[in-house]
Amino acid sequence: EGISKEINIEAQIGYYPSEDQITIPHFDIDNRLIGIRGRFLSSDKAELYGKYRPLYINKQLYNHPLAMNLYNINNSKDNIAKYHAAIIFESEKSCLMYRSYFGNDSDISVACCGSSVSNRQVDILENLGAKEIVIAFDRQFQEIGDEEFIRLKNKLIGIYQKYGNRLRVTSIFDKNCILPYKASPIDVSKEIFEKLLNERIVPK
Repeated sequence: EGISKEINIEAQIGYYPSEDQITIPHFDIDNRLIGIRGRFLSSDKAELYGKYRPLYINKQLYNHPLAMNLYNINNSKDNIAKYHAAIIFESEKSCLMYRSYFGNDSDISVACCGSSVSNRQVDILENLGAKEIVIAFDRQFQEIGDEEFIRLKNKLIGIYQKYGNRLRVTSIFDKNCILPYKASPIDVSKEIFEKLLNERIVPK
């Protein structure tokens, strides 16, 4: 899916055969392991339990409060401080793709692991010196104007209203429907992502 072998190794992505899960370690800003998420490969299990869930091995649940951290912040923190900007994706996969496309030296990506941004997550970025956050959520609508479109639009407006007085909040919004339904802005190609990024919504 565009993720390089080197980035997968750096991120310590693994596989847990007994549950047929891709394993995704999460680290805090100081590079300490705080949890491990598993992504089911079986569609039946994903439907039953949800696509992602904390890894459970030998009676140990490797969970952590997702809203209190940002995935990949341990890798991108220096670049966020340098460029005063961060791109917030929904999923870990998008960060791995971003690093594969643009290199570790240009990585300003993080993932909130959901479709909302918490106060704590904004605090982390602001404390690093971020002056802009780019919301790069999935295209969670099928047609312009449908219920999901309105829901996503209102969500992005809500994020801007909540944090826009603290830092610049811009949003990638696929108003021309170039992405497949439910795709991340970076899923299709580097070129499509750059186009969407350049055309992002910038509040006046």
